[in-house]
Amino acid sequence: MRRDEFTKLLNEKVIFLDGAYGTEFFKRGFRGVIELLNITAPNTVRDLQKEYIKAGSNILLTNTFSANRSKLRAHGAEDDFEKINRKAVEIARSVCGNQLVFGDISSTGNLIKPLGPIGFDEAYEIFKEQVSILIDAGVDGIIIETMIDLKELKAAILAVRDLSTEIPLIAHMTFEEDGKSVTGTSVEIFATLMNDLDVDVVGMNCTLEPKQMLSVFSRLAKYCKKPLSVEPNAGKPFLENGKVVYRTKPEEFAIYMADFVELGANIVGGCCGTGPEHIEVMTKYIGEQRPRKREIISTQYLSTRTIIKPVDTFLVIGERINASGKKKLQANIQQMDFSGVITLAQEQEREGCTAIDVNLGIEKLLNEDHFRQVIIELDKHSCLPVSFDVQNANFLETAMREYVGRGLINSAFSRREHLIERIDLMKKYGGILMVLAMKSDIPKTAQERFEVVLDAVKILEENSVDLERVYFDPLVLPVGAKNDYHVTLETIKLISQAGLKSSIGLSNLSFGMPSRENINAAFLTLAIENGLNAAILNSKETITMSALQGILALKGKGLIRTEEINEDPLLGYIIKGQKESLMSAVQEFLKSHDPLYVSQQILGKVMEQIGVLYATGKIYLPHLVLAAETVQPAFDHLNGLLKGSQVKEGKVLLATVQGDIHDIGKKIVATVLRSGGFEVYDVGKDISAATILQECKKYKPDIVGLSAMMTTTVGQVKEVADLLRSHGVNVFLIAGGASMNQQLADQFNVLYAKDAVQALELCKKLMKGGER
Repeated sequence: MRRDEFTKLLNEKVIFLDGAYGTEFFKRGFRGVIELLNITAPNTVRDLQKEYIKAGSNILLTNTFSANRSKLRAHGAEDDFEKINRKAVEIARSVCGNQLVFGDISSTGNLIKPLGPIGFDEAYEIFKEQVSILIDAGVDGIIIETMIDLKELKAAILAVRDLSTEIPLIAHMTFEEDGKSVTGTSVEIFATLMNDLDVDVVGMNCTLEPKQMLSVFSRLAKYCKKPLSVEPNAGKPFLENGKVVYRTKPEEFAIYMADFVELGANIVGGCCGTGPEHIEVMTKYIGEQRPRKREIISTQYLSTRTIIKPVDTFLVIGERINASGKKKLQANIQQMDFSGVITLAQEQEREGCTAIDVNLGIEKLLNEDHFRQVIIELDKHSCLPVSFDVQNANFLETAMREYVGRGLINSAFSRREHLIERIDLMKKYGGILMVLAMKSDIPKTAQERFEVVLDAVKILEENSVDLERVYFDPLVLPVGAKNDYHVTLETIKLISQAGLKSSIGLSNLSFGMPSRENINAAFLTLAIENGLNAAILNSKETITMSALQGILALKGKGLIRTEEINEDPLLGYIIKGQKESLMSAVQEFLKSHDPLYVSQQILGKVMEQIGVLYATGKIYLPHLVLAAETVQPAFDHLNGLLKGSQVKEGKVLLATVQGDIHDIGKKIVATVLRSGGFEVYDVGKDISAATILQECKKYKPDIVGLSAMMTTTVGQVKEVADLLRSHGVNVFLIAGGASMNQQLADQFNVLYAKDAVQALELCKKLMKGGER
């Protein structure tokens, strides 16, 4: 199907997706890798898909959710990779009739650097390989589902679009009840990036039942300009007569799905626990309807994976990450030492910047790895949105490809070839563009500069660029070199009167002059009075920043600052990755306290505070991973002073149960437990009960933590518990994961932790005197 045909269909009526596959096969007695059914029991897949078509599904998904090479390798089924995917399309095609078949893809099972072990390009190739087969086999479109990492979703989208610009594409993320993904990406960050990227439909699925997902979806509907899709779960699983079932009945599900349609959903379907009976009642209850019109927030934003900044009030871009003329910073960057860059980024965030300009200096001294790694490091430290001040087009693309969020390209010349090159990058990776009011030479008069701007506008409009995503730089020249600043002010006024936005490089004005701060502050107020919308400036200049606050206040506006965590110095060092500062503080504490006290009563208490911040949504997974990495050398140093006897709260053995290869959640738990002082043995994913028994005898843990993400594997928790008890293994047993809940834990006679922080609290409580 062509994209224009799909778009027309989306505008004509609400479209119905099918329901779950894994939970349905589980209900029907199958245990194992459901994608293998495509080649071992194709009629089983065909029969379920027939039921979904009969129930009224307009789009049938292929049984390929976990059929990428990475996941199949983990299941020992890599040799059948291509056969599984091709057969899935063949089966769906055989029953779809006049309905559509979309190739279904999901996560690789690993987080991407800096949160996980694999690189962006590795994830991209995994997706590209699978999608290539699905497209060649004849799918009508592609749907990307159940993504918790915006960076991985971006890799999948790029893989699809590099293979085909014509195939319809649906992109989903999975959110918690607070509207944020596990990796800290809010619905608003997701929506505003998807507005830019080349996808046809944007949506969410899994984790939440309908009543929980409604409020999260309503936020997506306000910020996303694209058609919307939604697939909630049918409630939480529980045991009934020894079988795992879901709580939400078809009639209740249908009523909630009608609410999603009222909020603006174009496509509705079901995720875990929804069967043909849910889809049938839903399609009959909703019937044939036209999609609702939505009021969409038009504000422009810049973002990282965890930070979103509106730019419409006034965009303040910090200028100090500029290695040009800074020999030490340039040398450190060449050696892949980005500590100076991170320090400058964190300083400018505290000073009130909206974004940070990143200029790595003399680019001929660098290569693509420098630009890739600086973006990874900034992401790792959860710094502000990035303005890419990169001249080499290949380096610029490398940085934008690695970036998670919505950045700014600084900047493009107004000559056609240079501008179109930057437009193409903005269209592919998203974000905002800054365009210089010059083609090669700087025009002398304001009118000449404005004519250049108008020429650029024509090129932008020819390429269908929304001018709200563009700033024009009227060019600030040094007044010390006898340049008339009035020319710049007049150009700003002309740009503003034309309904366009402008930005300046403020510090150029006072270059070589005494009292630079005074000059900059005065000019900035004049420029804003003439219509200026943004500035790249030195936020360390208090007079300049005060003048900015003052002129904005007079206009009834104000800068939006990043919320500062009320932190003690140690906490700040840890969550910002300042290892040297932390170690210096530890050395100071050791002058008046013994190592055991510093470890348990000082560092340990701070890590507890970090756990609380994570649990309450004030910091996210990137902060948590960085905190664990930062504090570990300090703990190692203190343990070394205790003559080798490590200070640990207790031993915990972690495993993802047999049949389940999802271990991202388990790795988060391991990170939190290690940060909390526990000795952790992570024995991996897809681990049998017998192997867990052997590992318990080997490591002699105090606590065993089991992860079960899939309904099809949740019963393995009970098998492990029963086996350990039958062999007299005296340990505390805790279970968690998307498919676990308190009711199941009670029935399995194990303890339950809904997330990593709750797991840490429970483990500490148990080690203080609980009964095994």
